[in-house]
Amino acid sequence: MNYQAEAMTARMKRVKETYMGLTVPAMKDPYHPEKYKCYRSGDRLMTLGFLRGFEKNASAPTTRLRTSYAEAEELYEAKPMIYDDELLLGHLYLPDYTEEEQAEYDRLCEAFGMSAHTLIERPPRKDHICLDFDKLLRVGVNGLRTEIREKLEELDLNAPGVYPDMEAVKQWEFYRCCLIELDAVSDLAKRYAEEALRLAEEKPEPRKSELLRLATMLKKVPDEPAESFYEAIQSVQFFLSTLFGLYALGRPDRYLYPYYQKDIQTGALTKEFTQELIDNFCLYVSDRVFSRAACGFIVGGKDENGKLVENDLTYMFLNALDHLKLPDPNGALAVNKETSSELLTFCAEILSHGTTHPAFYNDDAITESLIRHYGVSPADAVNYIHSTCAEISVIGKSKAHSTPFTIDLPRFLVQLTRKQTFDSFDELYERYLEELKASVGTRALNYAVRILEGARIGNEAMRICALIDDCIARGKSIYEGGERYMFEQPIFVGFATAVDSLIALSELVYTRKKLTLEAFAETVAGDYAENEPLRQFIINKLPHYGNADPMADAMAARLAASLQGIFGKNTVLWDHMMPGTFSYINHATMGAKMGATFDGRHAGTSYSDGCSAVQGRDVNGPTAMLCSLTSWDQSALLGGMVVNLKFGRDNLNGSRGENLTAFVRTFMERGGIELQVNVVDRETLEDARVHPEAHRDLIVRIGGYSDYYTRLSPVLQQEIMDRTEY
Repeated sequence: MNYQAEAMTARMKRVKETYMGLTVPAMKDPYHPEKYKCYRSGDRLMTLGFLRGFEKNASAPTTRLRTSYAEAEELYEAKPMIYDDELLLGHLYLPDYTEEEQAEYDRLCEAFGMSAHTLIERPPRKDHICLDFDKLLRVGVNGLRTEIREKLEELDLNAPGVYPDMEAVKQWEFYRCCLIELDAVSDLAKRYAEEALRLAEEKPEPRKSELLRLATMLKKVPDEPAESFYEAIQSVQFFLSTLFGLYALGRPDRYLYPYYQKDIQTGALTKEFTQELIDNFCLYVSDRVFSRAACGFIVGGKDENGKLVENDLTYMFLNALDHLKLPDPNGALAVNKETSSELLTFCAEILSHGTTHPAFYNDDAITESLIRHYGVSPADAVNYIHSTCAEISVIGKSKAHSTPFTIDLPRFLVQLTRKQTFDSFDELYERYLEELKASVGTRALNYAVRILEGARIGNEAMRICALIDDCIARGKSIYEGGERYMFEQPIFVGFATAVDSLIALSELVYTRKKLTLEAFAETVAGDYAENEPLRQFIINKLPHYGNADPMADAMAARLAASLQGIFGKNTVLWDHMMPGTFSYINHATMGAKMGATFDGRHAGTSYSDGCSAVQGRDVNGPTAMLCSLTSWDQSALLGGMVVNLKFGRDNLNGSRGENLTAFVRTFMERGGIELQVNVVDRETLEDARVHPEAHRDLIVRIGGYSDYYTRLSPVLQQEIMDRTEY
């Protein structure tokens, strides 16, 4: 389509500089905050407004209603924040506290620590979800309220059978919670409009006119349906600004395109201004997403009519990634057989600049898998997204419970061999699977109980449920099963470490009989201190996954099939399971606490990440690595499939970018699910460890998300350095 990319304007560069100084982007470690206490999930911070609301509404008849009143109070107390140059309004409100407010905050935090919300050890995640923005733009918040009130009017709480069944009462409570929170969203929008009007009186032109325009828009959206591109993008941004946590931007080249197309045709919008709005929209993600987290969008792919989606907005959102060069938004491209070479080349060029986005997702395979394995309708399946890092969910219709629990594959194997001996490798292998399955069953039940308790105490913002089908229709929140599709996404960590370990056990103990299982286990327990030659033999002489070696690939295929086989449809608990090998940072954190493993890995070092090869063991080039990764069926593992490619800075420029596009196409044609690229060389990484102050903006790909290299743990830094550089 011969798209000509717009340059980042001086204005957006100033906005970026302003936003990078805000609380969330500047916070290096959200899990150890000094001023704001972590709340619920670790990605949501408690505010004084919420705590005041929770205390003030202690007389609410249920904890769920009390929580919605607190959610609303948080928004009623929020003060509109409008910064110079920004073109969209709505920010996460994390104010500075006076000494008296801090004392009140600390007191209320302590009291809240004794509330029902903290009685379960680890509440289920309420975020990691993508809302129905099409519906928001089509009907507005007022339309949601109308729909909810109509459902309330249908309830007859005096009808026979209401008690002791209580379903109608639960529905009444749910609808009331939704209205309480939606009213607060509307109130905040009006106060933003008033603040914009106030500031307009103080500002000269052209800022005065911009603020007046924004005030007019926020008197209309998000309450009313959007009619222009500017209104549409402002409506989505504002609604998201009222939420704490990770809420993806969905597929903006679909839900925003009709507004863009109309405004471009009428001359109401220019491409340059559109790019500025998109840049500003994407910058807002950094105002809501901490380090060690991810939130983004996906563009491209096919729509429900089978039509390829490639338009100006597809390119503009990808272009924004290049403009911002930030860890978020975690942008992605859905790739299928019809994806144009022009678009893939455009992405390769962006990646060559050191930007870690976009990632590539297999549009055909994911859509087919959602339909075949998970019962998603064809119309819904094309509207999937990586809800945060790499986990797949259905936009506006599902809750993906990402990483409800993780299974440490290498640890189970080491622990098993310390307990007993086995006469054959097959006997060892089958016992290994039995241990894994038992653990999965226990953890799945524990998480189901947490969902149950989360529903009872209101551990979810009900305004979110208003934009997830079919919550309003069913009168149920997400945790109660109101969503159309529910996926629980456990992850298996250290896949390639386990594969290479199984190969070592099979070869050294049972095939070549170089040592007994007991002796091998003792050597591993001692971190190879007494037998370094054995470790070198394992590393340099045995087959390793990632090199197109038939034996290694067969072992990977066997393990992958076995792990998927654990989730047979034999119990109710398995019905919604969507496993994956996405590892987030767990491969590093688990590895740091784990002793040595049978693949020659030293104690305290990272496991392999995602479904990629063990770091540095893929020595036969990227094509061989691709063949190994796609030698087994990945299609059902939509809970996260992460493959990392690391290129040197000089190896993806110019015509070499064509090699990447060919690689992406081949990977997808062979059934690979997800692929992400990092362009960074070892010399830069080494210098960043020695001189972190000179590399504060160095961004690297980790396990499905990106982060600043200098903010990572030493183990994770080393893991990235050890990856094979192509």
